[in-house]
Formats: sequence, structure tokens, C-alpha cells
Amino acid sequence: MALRNLGRNRRRTLLCLLVAAWGGAALVLTAGFVRFSFDGLREAIVRGGLGHLEVAPAGDFSGAASSLERSALPPALAGWQSLRNEIEARPHVQAVGAAIQFTGMASHADRSAAFLGVAVEPDRERRMGLKVKIRSGEDLPDAAPGEDEDLALLGAGLARALGAVPGDRIVLVAPTVEGSLDAMDVTVRGVITSGLLELDARLLKTHVMTAQRLLGTGNVSSLIVGLDDTDRTAAAKAGMLPLLRQSPLPLDAVEWDTRAPFYGQVRSLYVGIFAFLGGIVFLLVVLSTSNTILMSVMERVREFGTLRAIGTSRLQVASLVVLESLWLGLMGGLGGAALGAGLAVLINHVRIQMPPPPGAVDPMELALRVAPSDLLAALVFIIVVLGVASLMPAVRVARLRVWEALAHD
Repeated sequence: MALRNLGRNRRRTLLCLLVAAWGGAALVLTAGFVRFSFDGLREAIVRGGLGHLEVAPAGDFSGAASSLERSALPPALAGWQSLRNEIEARPHVQAVGAAIQFTGMASHADRSAAFLGVAVEPDRERRMGLKVKIRSGEDLPDAAPGEDEDLALLGAGLARALGAVPGDRIVLVAPTVEGSLDAMDVTVRGVITSGLLELDARLLKTHVMTAQRLLGTGNVSSLIVGLDDTDRTAAAKAGMLPLLRQSPLPLDAVEWDTRAPFYGQVRSLYVGIFAFLGGIVFLLVVLSTSNTILMSVMERVREFGTLRAIGTSRLQVASLVVLESLWLGLMGGLGGAALGAGLAVLINHVRIQMPPPPGAVDPMELALRVAPSDLLAALVFIIVVLGVASLMPAVRVARLRVWEALAHD
């Protein structure tokens, strides 16, 4: 009976369905954008060079989870080759690469600038799927450089500050592990970008062997672990801890999100925005549909009075109004989920380019990643909203007196 009643005033029913569908579609699109932003930012952080896990001496992580914050500490991880091989043998580990963080001064011609150095093993970075954005020149080769064959990649801002281009020779000066200063000539292999303007102004990337020669040590700062799936990070860390505890030097493993705290801040911001938009959609749909349902109820007062007169209880009459709204919510929610999914496919096909975020270099493509759970959540949300919107009209119907309802004009 409730479903058949919806066909009595098709224009009003269609209006309610459109409001519910657009509300559901808005939620699907917002959820798709938030999900894409979360997943895209997560993979950009991991694949941008951070890796899934970082293994280093436990004392190095005290008060400085970020590897760049530890760039002033001398490399302290000795015997790292055997540990690297043991970790690489574990399941779901793609590769493990050594890394050194260091600081110093770079000079070219009459220009000098401070740099933040990151030394890596390029072959293992590629096996982990870590990407380097080359602006000009070439990436570092896989093979370790020989004497007087050292190469470096410069951040775009650092290259501009030094006036250096690929092929130029620059001088690196850095403190050794013994506290003295050492200098080394390197050839600029290429110009890169991290995606962040401030970091590009100081970033220098080179081979682990080059950094070890410059710093006068065979140690490394840490080991970067790349997994085949980011969702396995916590499990991989838990399985790795017993191995790390067997080391003579106390070691610890830190997950990527701990080393990139801004990810949690961005996630909290987006969750707050999504909750705020959801609240607005909730109020708009409740107010608009509640008014429409109330108008429908007021036009059918004599009908409800007749139902009460032939023995229908107050609860049954009120349930009829609620069921009509729930049917509207179900159909509107299904329509909204379908509309949202279709719009998401269309937006992804158009490939809209958005301006770079504050402090970033590259533009961001507007894309939506809609999961089946988002469609189900939007459907449930709209059903609940329509159910809430029907409460006040249902209460009003339940309070009608039979004789007043029959006499209503």
C-alpha cells in the first residue's frame, strides 16, 4: 500500500526522488574525491622515495621520525649488507635499499648553496617502484660509481641557485663522521623535483658509494623497505621486529605514515570537510523532503481519518507514512548511487587538470575513485535521511482524531 501510494502524486514523488538522488550523488562524488586524494597522496609519499618501512638504529628515531630531520646524524648502521639480504628474503618484500642522509654545501663557479643530501641505491629503488621525477638530464645509473666518476641529481631550486645544468661539475663539502670537512667533485647527472618547492631548493641525490666516500664511512643511515602492497605495512613491521631485536645494535622499524606526519593532518582535514558536507546534505534533504511529505500528509487527512475509523491503529497509520518515505529513500538512494557512479566515470574520462596545491610544483588531475562501499554508504545514508524526514509527519498523523480528520476539508 505504501509503494502504491507513491504513484498517486507523481510530480511530488518525482521531486522527492530528485532531491534524494542528487544528495546521494553528491555524497558519492565527495567520497570518491576524498578516497582518491587519500590513496593518491599515500602512494605518492611511498613511491616518492620514502618507502613503506625504514630500519635504523632505535636512538635515531628519538624525536625525529622524518629522515630529513635526522640528516645531521652520522651514519651509524654497520654490517647493513647482511641485514638487508635477510629482510629481502622475507615474504612480500620487493627490495631493500640502503640510504644515507647528510648535509653540506654545494659550489659551482662563484655560487654556493646549502643542500640536504639523500644517498640511495638506484637499482633497488627501481625494484621497489620508487620514482624520480626528472626535469632534465638522466637518472643515476644502477652501477656504483668508480673513483672520480661520482654523479649527483639536483633539485630544481638548488640547480637554479647554483646555475648548474646536467654535465656541469660541482663541489660538495660536508663534515665527515670524524668531525673534519671533506670535499668532492661530482658531475650533475640530472635535475629532479620532489613535488615540493621548499625541498627542491635544497635537495641533492646521489649514490650511497659517493656519500660514503664523502663522509669517510662504510656505514649507512638506514634501510628503506619496499613492499608489494601498502596495506601489508603493519604486518610486515610486526614480522620484522624479532629479526631486528637479534642485532647487536638496537634497531627499530618505522612505518611510512609515522615518517610523514602531514599525511595524517591532511587526512583529518579531509575527513572534517567530508563530515561537514555530509551534514549539509543531511539538513538539505531532510528539510526539503520533510516539507514535501508533510504536504502530502495534509492533503490526505480525510483518508487517514477513514483508515482510523475502520479500525487501523495509530501505529499502523504512522508506519504507512514512514514506509512511503523509506521507499522514496531506497529508490532515491539507488538513483543517487547510479548517478554518482556515472558522473565519476565522466569526470575521470575528461581528465580535468587542477592547479598545483600550495607549495607543490606539479598540477593535480581531478579524479574520483569510487568504491562499492561508497555506493552502499550513500544508499543507506539517503534511506536514513528519508526515514528521519518522515518522523514529524508520521507523529502528526498518529495524533489525528478520527472525527476531526473526517471533518477536515
